[in-house]
This record gives sequence, structure tokens and C-alpha cells, in this order.
Amino acid sequence: MADIFISFIHEDEKVADGVKAFLDEKLGINSKVFLASDKWAIYAGEDCWKEFKEESASAKVVVLLLSKESISRPWVNFEAGAAWLTEKAIILACFGDLQKGALPKPYFNLQALSLEDFDGPYHLVTSIYHDLKSDRVTPPPFSPRDPHIVALRNVLAEAARLSAGTASVVVSLDSERLLSHSNTR
Repeated sequence: MADIFISFIHEDEKVADGVKAFLDEKLGINSKVFLASDKWAIYAGEDCWKEFKEESASAKVVVLLLSKESISRPWVNFEAGAAWLTEKAIILACFGDLQKGALPKPYFNLQALSLEDFDGPYHLVTSIYHDLKSDRVTPPPFSPRDPHIVALRNVLAEAARLSAGTASVVVSLDSERLLSHSNTR
């Protein structure tokens, strides 16, 4: 069973995969990280909802991957509430277009981190060490050239590019609608 449960929305799956890969490499404390989209976490033929519930129940730490899109989604809020009610450690990991200072209630009461901050990935790892009450020594800060930091930053940058591309398509479509609407008057 998982020690760490990553909560995310489907659109942020690549970011979640990147965070899981980063944690798998950097934690080094034999902790299992659960990600619902990991095809090796739930095998074909298994009851995925049962597995999902068992993994979330066994986790000691819930990492919420938060963007402006995910913060308004019921599923992430549902998982956050379940973690809060069962007194699990909740780590708010903001990325993309959501700044940690812009978190709505009730999230703003919890210390958050930004994965894109220089020390964000390190803060994530040290927070997990703390919350798992690991007896291992916390690793020293990571070099910006560390290949795992570079890989995570690349995933975050790609997600930002995709998000910006989606936003420009929406703006473009809205502009076309406005032009066509004004031409029909």
C-alpha cells in the first residue's frame, strides 16, 4: 500500500507522472507513491475504485497537485476533504497558473509550495520526509542541474506551454465569435 497519494485531475496527468518519477528518485526511503493513472498500480481486471480507496486510506501523505483548473474540480476537493477528515498530512503543490498566495478557503490555511519555485521540489521532498517521520537524514538541497530537477522542470514547462496554447485557442475562438457577431449586426 502507498505511503504517498498524489491527487490530480486528468488534464494534469503528465505533471503527476513527472512528480511521481521525481519522488521515486529523490525520496530514497522505500516509500510507495500511488498515482491512479499509473498502469502498474492497478492491474487489468482489478476493481479500480476499490484499489483507489484502499491506496488513499493507507497513505500517510496526500500531495494535492493544484492549478487554477484543478482547484475548482470536485474530485480534488473530495480527496482533500477525505485526507483532512482522516488527519493525513496534506501537501499543497501549486503549479502553472496558480500561485500559492491565491489559494481559496480552506486551502489558504495550509502552508503551500510552488513546484516552479527554485526550492519548490526540495520543499516537497523535505515536507514528505517530515510528514512520514522518516528516521533517515533529509537529503541536502538539490543542484539546479540535477537531472531529476531538470526533468521535473521540463514537465512543468511543457504543461505551461500546453496550457498557454489552450488559452490562446480559447481567446482566438472568442475573438472570432465576437467578430462574427459584430458583422451580423
